[in-house]
Amino acid sequence: MTAGSFRGKPSNSHIIWTRETRDGAGQRRFDHEHLEKWAANCGFDFETTTRVDHERADEPRTQYRCVFRWGTMAEETIEFGGEEWSLGDQQTPRTFIEIDEDGQARVKGWSFETILDVVEMRHKGPELLIRTADGERKRLNGRTFVERPRERQRDDT
Repeated sequence: MTAGSFRGKPSNSHIIWTRETRDGAGQRRFDHEHLEKWAANCGFDFETTTRVDHERADEPRTQYRCVFRWGTMAEETIEFGGEEWSLGDQQTPRTFIEIDEDGQARVKGWSFETILDVVEMRHKGPELLIRTADGERKRLNGRTFVERPRERQRDDT
């Protein structure tokens, strides 16, 4: 996927889009800076790391993650080399969308986690409108990823 050249961007709301090259092949473009600005504008956290996600690739890739809600990983005790180690509580992303530099996305919601091959992504307010390589259309509303399902039900009654 190519970053940097945004000539011919379909709209100001596009984050990922596909452009046809001279030889007729499709080339994905990813404006990760626009994703970061969208996240900040909506009040979501944004992180960039380089790591291997074995479900998407075998080599390290840059990962751009928008965190909707943080959770706490409980303290854990492990034994290593005859010694016991205690790992304290840690903040960990609870709900998020993470996109690597090749357009592969991991989406983690309250009750699911999935991998998407994104060919188009744009935003509309707090929503991400996504089209995948297999033609599926997804609508991800960041606000529903912030509130736990029980919290939403309690507010509705």
